[in-house]
Amino acid sequence: MLPSLSRRFFGLGLTGLLATPRLARAATPLMTSDVPPPTLEVLKWAPATRAALQSVMDAHGHYAEGYDPNQRPYAVFDWDETAIVGNVQETLFHFMLEHFSFLLPAEQFRHLLHVGGSEHPLPAQFKNLAGQPIIFSDLIQDILEDYRALAAHYGHMPHPLPREELAEDPALQAFRARMVLYHQALRAVHGEEAAQRGIIRLLAGQTVQDVVALTRAANESALGQSIERVTWKSPATRPGRTGPLSVTLTQTLRLTPEMADLFQILQEQGIDPVICTSSLEESVAIFATSAEYGYNLRREHIFGARLSQHKKLYDPTEEANYPFPFGVGKTAIIHTHMAHRKQPPLIIFAGEDSSGHLLSAFPETPLCCLINRKQTVEMQPFLQKAVQQRGMATPRFVLQGRDENTGEWRPDEASIFLGETSPHLP
Repeated sequence: MLPSLSRRFFGLGLTGLLATPRLARAATPLMTSDVPPPTLEVLKWAPATRAALQSVMDAHGHYAEGYDPNQRPYAVFDWDETAIVGNVQETLFHFMLEHFSFLLPAEQFRHLLHVGGSEHPLPAQFKNLAGQPIIFSDLIQDILEDYRALAAHYGHMPHPLPREELAEDPALQAFRARMVLYHQALRAVHGEEAAQRGIIRLLAGQTVQDVVALTRAANESALGQSIERVTWKSPATRPGRTGPLSVTLTQTLRLTPEMADLFQILQEQGIDPVICTSSLEESVAIFATSAEYGYNLRREHIFGARLSQHKKLYDPTEEANYPFPFGVGKTAIIHTHMAHRKQPPLIIFAGEDSSGHLLSAFPETPLCCLINRKQTVEMQPFLQKAVQQRGMATPRFVLQGRDENTGEWRPDEASIFLGETSPHLP
């Protein structure tokens, strides 16, 4: 039996325990008919999900008859809430707020916000601490005043300012609370895609190297923190137009040994894992290609959101002629960049809210694996299909459960959601 591996930092442990023997074995030329196909470690897979994955890999990998190395099969994966527990873009967003890691002058920063905010109150769940409604345009004006105060006091630094230096600053406390509430309101009013585009645009003015350094720092910080809901408040000393308010966010980021092992076994089977995520491509790539984190994927197989660049700085606009990887955009990226494979994905593994169109666009895909988590209306039909197909000999939709309180998967399709103790199916 494998020893227990830390979800925070399993990279070297998993690589040492799992990868080394296989790499050594692969160094000896053998006919595929001479050895059995490599198999997934048991770890904390739901048994039926693990069996379905193994069956598809064995039937279509290079140990199977008819395998064509010139037309390698491929499997498409989300990154957030799938290969990891958590969301790398939101983790970076929260880290940038706590360390005031923004580089644009206030007037340019203003254009990153949804400045066309309505003069009408936000939905009923958005109220200040006095129970009064919040006006979107007032919230934006308060954010800009906080931003100007912080920029005047600290300047603009590409690398994070010390958290201890900022933690007691009322302007920082107000800014981070209002920005998270703004992001949540943007999601509620304009939808998941608008909210995702919005936090990615906040990276404008940074170089790729700046973003990579910030992402790495944010990852290391979050991996070392407990999983919990955190409340941020704007202090009474900075009431602004909206008045003092509080907002709750979820703090969670964990590595997933099961996915690292799956990526390795797929590649040993001659099947290419491909990431297609709604988070910024460079922020995901440093995670996904890293031997330190244990995933070891090829950089050319990582597709995420892209910003245009001018003089090596990110612009607040998306890269031209490249779809935003949300909904139909994800499907378009796979159609375009995997067209030379002349086949649909062999497997789709989804956990992001943005993958509904992708799951419906490839009816020939033999297996779709879904992380059991609370998701949007668009994802519910696929989760229900997975529930209905439980117990089938060859299901097309399968579930993987997890315990959101620990950041670990569960050997079952049912999940225990954050703050709860009982497992649930969709």
